[in-house]
Amino acid sequence: MKNTEFEQKLESLGLSKKEFTAIVGMPYQTLMNWKQKGETPIWVDSWLENYKKAQNLDALLALIDKCKEH
Repeated sequence: MKNTEFEQKLESLGLSKKEFTAIVGMPYQTLMNWKQKGETPIWVDSWLENYKKAQNLDALLALIDKCKEH
């Protein structure tokens, strides 16, 4: 994935670059090296997709819990 697409996906997920690096446990400088190369490693796209699915699942579970309270 091109670095510009990566940055757009981070933004759409509400993640900063620093938050991303903290979650995946890598140095921020590594991410900056991706920018110089212009693309990300192959695993990043699937990681972002799974993060998005997890966000959606958390929202759904919260909604179900809220419905159970009523």
